[in-house]
Amino acid sequence: MMQQGFTRRHLLRAGLVGACACLFPWRALAAVTAKPNFYVANREKLLADFRGVCAGAEHWLAARIAAPTAKAITADAERRYERLLPGMPEIGGTTNRNQPFLIMAGWLTALTQAMGEKGMPAKDAGRLLYDLDAADWTAVPPQKAKAMGAALFSPAYFASLKEWAAASQKRQYPGDWVGKAIPGDGKTFDLGYDYTQCGAVLYFKAQGVAEVAPYFCLNDFLASRAQGTGLERKHTLAQGDALCDFRYKHGRPVTQNWDTEVPHFHSNKPA
Repeated sequence: MMQQGFTRRHLLRAGLVGACACLFPWRALAAVTAKPNFYVANREKLLADFRGVCAGAEHWLAARIAAPTAKAITADAERRYERLLPGMPEIGGTTNRNQPFLIMAGWLTALTQAMGEKGMPAKDAGRLLYDLDAADWTAVPPQKAKAMGAALFSPAYFASLKEWAAASQKRQYPGDWVGKAIPGDGKTFDLGYDYTQCGAVLYFKAQGVAEVAPYFCLNDFLASRAQGTGLERKHTLAQGDALCDFRYKHGRPVTQNWDTEVPHFHSNKPA
């Protein structure tokens, strides 16, 4: 159950609410600039955003463990994130549709590491982010969320998706996403795409927290449910599969969530 006091400021002061891997996240990061190195150039903004995330994280933790320990964990996470920033993979900054998700992977990495130091497993860190994300979506007016989702099914969006997929095959950035666009079949889905490489999974693995990756992926279902985009997904790179198969159908109920997916994680070794 959500704890009273969660608001949008707790998780997404970065403006990432509504930025799922299927839409147009760069409206969300308009406040930052694309200068090499992206993370160094935008250091103060990114650190401030993560402090907002940690405010929500401390609130979440304090409902479960001693308040001083919750405060110590989030303070440690902030220090870790600051150290991580300069070395995070360059993937093109604001020119890359997936940059917000790599930033979020950095958040979860720092939290996972800090919580691990206090004996809390990756599953707890994954649930923390999931609950904060869910709380943020409740703050988005339904009409606005549905309008965001409807944009996914426009011809303009599919054209942009195809353009991105073709460019991704060039593998300009080793730590980036790679994928292909899948046109709808007119029956079971209206639009799809496959990821054959995920920047977030690569980053978690590089930082020694690969076990948190499957939990990170569950946030896609929160976004799809709020936006009415009907996501179904059977495979993820995070669980060692060959690809992530995103399939969307406008208005279809989203039946996958934390409760349906997590029980199956033990049978798949994370990438």
